[in-house]
Amino acid sequence: MKKYLFSLLLISIACCTKEEKPLQPAQIHYVVGQPYQVGEQWYYPEENFAYHATGLAVISKNQKDKLTADGEYYDPQRMTGAHPTLQLPSIIKVRNVDNGREISIRLNDRPSSYPSRLLELTPKAGELLGISNGQTAKIEIVEEEDQSQNLAFEMPNGPQTEMKVNTAPLDTIMVENLNGKSSENNAKKKSDPTFPKALNSSLILKDMPITFTQGQITGGQIWIDCGSFTLRVYANKLAARIGGRVTYSFEGGRRILHVRSGPYQSVESADQNLDYLLKSGIKGAKIIVE
Repeated sequence: MKKYLFSLLLISIACCTKEEKPLQPAQIHYVVGQPYQVGEQWYYPEENFAYHATGLAVISKNQKDKLTADGEYYDPQRMTGAHPTLQLPSIIKVRNVDNGREISIRLNDRPSSYPSRLLELTPKAGELLGISNGQTAKIEIVEEEDQSQNLAFEMPNGPQTEMKVNTAPLDTIMVENLNGKSSENNAKKKSDPTFPKALNSSLILKDMPITFTQGQITGGQIWIDCGSFTLRVYANKLAARIGGRVTYSFEGGRRILHVRSGPYQSVESADQNLDYLLKSGIKGAKIIVE
């Protein structure tokens, strides 16, 4: 009887256990993606090889095997990260403004754990940057333009793919003889050795070095950037609406007016006000560090 009950128990456990589906084979590829929404915030992915921004970074909550947005296997011990809008993969330099540590990582995913964060890091990348699980760090990101461009042009589905598809020569050229027979003109047969490489789904990317350098400690306060304008009348209206202030910078010889809310003494208060602003219709609001 006991043996019978034990067998029934094993059967019921087996029935209740869900079989996990095996991961699909890694197929690393270039991706930008469509606009998407997380909570109240919209993100608009774009190709930008000269990216520079400030904001908040956290360690990803993900601790299990998965495929990243660009088709890699996620590995918590690699120097990689997730960014909401940059093309993938990309190479960036990240600096913790409070301790000066700098690391280089490869972006290969979109954030999934923390809305309104500029960057999610693997535990290894966070460790080298001086961030612990559960902590939030103020960071600056500078994209490595040449490395990111070179990487993009090596990728399947990268910027070169459409150009190659449109200009790729035929494998063979058929020539009509005077006797009406067709034959292959091997002398004119031409192939592009770079095109098959562009469609190779078994591409393997080199791991980023597991190291950090000591950079400058600049610190910075937490602000919410609510929008940029060229006309002061619109900047002043938005600043009055949210109780913010107007600052300016020069970009390409033009004066750009920025509407800012803050500064905030804590991440929690910045998050609360960001949520309020987003729900109030300020859809482009984001946390920055200055």
